[in-house]
Amino acid sequence: MPHFQKSLNSLQRAGLLLVVCCVAGNAAAQSLKVTESNATITLAHDDKTIVVYNKVSPPVPDGMKSVYHRSGCLHPVTSPLGRTVTQTFPFDHPHQHGIFSAWVNTTYGDRKIDFWNLGGGSGRVLHERVVSTFEEDGTAGFEVDLIHRAEQEPQIDILRERWKVTACPTDGTYHCFDLETTQTALTDTPLVINKYHYGGVALRGPTCWLSPKDSDIKNAAQRQELAPSEFLNDLGSDRLQGNHEHAKWVALTGRIDGKPVSIAVLCHAANFRAPQAARIHPSKPYFAFSPCVDDAFQIDREHPYKAQYRFLVTDTEPNSDWINGQWDSWCGQ
Repeated sequence: MPHFQKSLNSLQRAGLLLVVCCVAGNAAAQSLKVTESNATITLAHDDKTIVVYNKVSPPVPDGMKSVYHRSGCLHPVTSPLGRTVTQTFPFDHPHQHGIFSAWVNTTYGDRKIDFWNLGGGSGRVLHERVVSTFEEDGTAGFEVDLIHRAEQEPQIDILRERWKVTACPTDGTYHCFDLETTQTALTDTPLVINKYHYGGVALRGPTCWLSPKDSDIKNAAQRQELAPSEFLNDLGSDRLQGNHEHAKWVALTGRIDGKPVSIAVLCHAANFRAPQAARIHPSKPYFAFSPCVDDAFQIDREHPYKAQYRFLVTDTEPNSDWINGQWDSWCGQ
């Protein structure tokens, strides 16, 4: 996209291009902290929030159905300047919650279960327990277990999902954290993830990044407050061309208070079907890495599902060269 390149050129001329720095020294490393409360686990750098995990659901907004409550998700995710790049309970899609994990079209025995669209009432993903928190080797993080539950009778816990979330030291100009997920079957009946156009680990951006063309923007006042988002991936594609492309990374960007902010999600080279297909919504600030786009697969006791993603949050527009360098360093390329 031309304006991204123009922005990059300007930054280069001004000498302000971000420096690639995965490990920034002892001072930065020692300032990474993990704090747990009854409701949340927070990872922070110099008392600045990086990411918050919700052990219990945030309050459901007034006027919204209680079925949309969601624990076991990451929100808020913030930039070094403190700007929030995720959304929970968006009025247009209230089942989307920050960074979350769910399959949409699944078969369990003779049952069809949708763990994503909570309004349907057939399934949900929820927090089960905290396994550990840690501050070690210059990082800070936690391990938690989530449950993928069939909600309708007979209620069944089908998968246990272990999340390991780790904040990595940086030079302070960006936030970096990793999400490692392992989904394991809890019964002898496999869960079949059917071929479908979305599902997996997803990111939902702020409501203010909706497009004025979205049919669920109700009035002109809301439209005037919008600053529509854009997408970029490692292939140079935007949100329309990039939908279902197999991408090493996808970046979501928009403006908050008139200034750019971005979050890039890197898909590890070792992931199942990597580089995974990315479902990018044509107008909304949402996407998911979705290996189910290519074909069906199943999760059973002998075959857990594992994946790793890295999140980079900056107070700039996406810089392809920098993100590619980060991906190469992370994946050992």
